[in-house]
Formats: sequence, structure tokens, C-alpha cells
Amino acid sequence: MATRCGVGLSGRESPGEAGRDAATAAVGALDGGSPDFVFAFASTKYDYPKLLGGIREVTSGAPLIGCSTAGEFTHEDVCHRCVAVMAVRSETTRFHLALGRGLRKDQRRAVVEAFRGFRQAHLAARAEGLTHATCFVCTDGLAGGGEDLVELVHAETGMLAQIVGGAAADDARFSRTDVFFGDQHHTDALVVAFAFSRSPIGLGVRHGLNAATGSMIVTRSRGTHLEEIDGRPALTAYERFAASIGETLTVQNREALMMVHQIGMLTPTGEYKIRAPLKANADGSLVMASEVPTGAAITIMRGTKEGLVTAAELAARSAMANLGGCRPAGVLAFDCICRRMFLGDDYGRQVAAIRSVVGPNVPVIGWETYGEIAMTPSQQTGWHNSTTVLAILPA
Repeated sequence: MATRCGVGLSGRESPGEAGRDAATAAVGALDGGSPDFVFAFASTKYDYPKLLGGIREVTSGAPLIGCSTAGEFTHEDVCHRCVAVMAVRSETTRFHLALGRGLRKDQRRAVVEAFRGFRQAHLAARAEGLTHATCFVCTDGLAGGGEDLVELVHAETGMLAQIVGGAAADDARFSRTDVFFGDQHHTDALVVAFAFSRSPIGLGVRHGLNAATGSMIVTRSRGTHLEEIDGRPALTAYERFAASIGETLTVQNREALMMVHQIGMLTPTGEYKIRAPLKANADGSLVMASEVPTGAAITIMRGTKEGLVTAAELAARSAMANLGGCRPAGVLAFDCICRRMFLGDDYGRQVAAIRSVVGPNVPVIGWETYGEIAMTPSQQTGWHNSTTVLAILPA
């Protein structure tokens, strides 16, 4: 097999033991030999130097990227406050690591730093017949400017690569998020793995939500603060929506209602990109997980558990179709914390839906994010919330 993947999951309290256990399971599935690359996603409960040290003891110091999370899973189990590891060995895919720091002060500079070596690496890979480029990105989930970040990454690749990844999380504390780079961990940074492959890595994107209101216009916003919709405080739109479905919006229930009725931002293709409200302020403005610009056409969305599970299945089918006829070797899932909250104990159904498409012997690793990334050279979809994004490595 040209590419083989293995995954492992551990919830042990000792960070070193948890890292070693998860990595041992992942490497053991490779049937001998050391991995060429490692993905690691872990809860904030761990001391990261010890955790990463434990992983790298087992993976022989193989290049590693990853980040802090709000939940972790593999095809075998759904976990919270754990560490998940994927080990990859491949004859047909090459990985190169990069780091960009100082996102909050100068986002452009951080992206340029991370992508300084991309074009040279891309040319060298093409000379070897590795003609497909994918950038796996993990970024500080609290740095803001997600849509701009993806556009900058897209530009720095010369629009020659598809981009996939997510925003690091911190178990819904919204205090500090970290990205992993080898045996180091950084906040206020992004890490990137340039993946150059002989066959395409298949991407799939779906959210499964539907419009529940008519179109509205954002009349004032500032960064991640959505201040006015149709000339009124943004919260008014939710008060009216709640009344339309026979509910009364209160201080006690409004965040929960917004979590399952998020905002859809209309795109030029006629599809909705999801934006998640995190909380309402006393002045009626909303704090959003991602920016919603002034002038955007929006609607309040409605979701069901069945719809979210079906969306995960459709994302997997789309990713499989984008594999260029290859068999799947492993699946990476970048999934929103909002979907975990929405599905609750049924979250495992979504993981099962993915595996029903890719097959029972294909390993899956995933984590809950503060934002998902998916962009191809021909489809500029960018930054998402409440969306399942999948990347399938070709065998």
C-alpha cells in the first residue's frame, strides 16, 4: 500500500502516558516501520511538552502538527479531554512543516512566514511527480480574522493548493488555544503541513442546516461583533424568530436557542456559509465565532440531528468523489464544537455515517474546532462554522 494510516486515542491523566498510548496504537496500525508524519489533537487538560514528548518517543521524532481542541474522536470512540493521534506512512505523499507567529499583531506577516518555503517545495515535489498540493492548517482559534486568514493563505500558495484545517479550541473556555509544531506548542500562531501527493487528497464540506427565516441585511458589524440587523439590534432578529416558533427569548435560554439556530450568510453561489453566535450582549449585539460583514445577506438557520448526520455522510461522499478514483487510506475530520453540542450523545452517529461511506477498515481521526477551513483552487469557500470538513488521504 502506497499510503497507510493508523490512529490512536487515549484519555489517561498522565500527559506522557496518554501521548505514548495514543501514539503506540497509531504506529502499531502501520504494520511495522516508523511514520513519515503525525497529526495530534489534544485537550487543554494536558501539559503539552510532556504530551508531545510522549508521542514523539513512539513516533521516532517524525514531523508533527496539531492543536488544542474541544473534543476528540476516532472511528472507535468519541471522547472529551483526550488526545487523538494519526500516524501516516506514505510512498506517494510528502509532508513539509511550517510555522507562522504573531497572528494578532500582523496576520499577513505570520502567513507569509509560514508559507515562505511553499513555492520552492511545490516545484521540487512536481519534479518528483507529486503534482497535487494540499495545505493542512491549524490556527489559533481566538486570533480572529478567519476569513482573511484563509484568503491570505490562498494567495501565498499562488492559488495552486487546496486548503483544509481548523481553528484550535480550548474545551469551550475561550481563554487560550495552542498549535503544535514538532515538540513545541505555540499560541498566537498557525502551523501548516504542505502535503504534496501523486493523487489528490479528497475534500468534502457540508453543514446540513436550512434557512428558517426570510433574508435580512447586516446593517452594522465590527469584527466579530454583529451589532445591527435590518437597522435594529441584532438580538431583535432572534427575539422575532423565537416568537414565530412559539418561544420567548430570555437571558437564560437565548444562547442555547442561538446554538441550534445559527446564522447563514448567503454566498454568490446561492449557498449559505454558517456563522455561529456565541453570546448576546446587554446592548443587543451578538458576539460571533467569525466575522459577518456589514452588508451581508443573512438568515437564521434551522437544523436537526438527522440533518447533521446526513451532512456528515454527504461530506464523506463528496470527499470520496474528489479522490480521483483512489481508495481511501485515512480520514481527517475537522468538526465544529457547535455540532458536538447540538448532537450530544448522538455525536457517534455522525462518525458512523462517515465510516459507512469510506469503509469499515479505513481509520478516522477528528476533533472539535472553533472554525473549519476548506478551500480549493476552483471553489473559494474559505472559513466555516458548524460545518463538517473532511480530508481523505489516498491509498
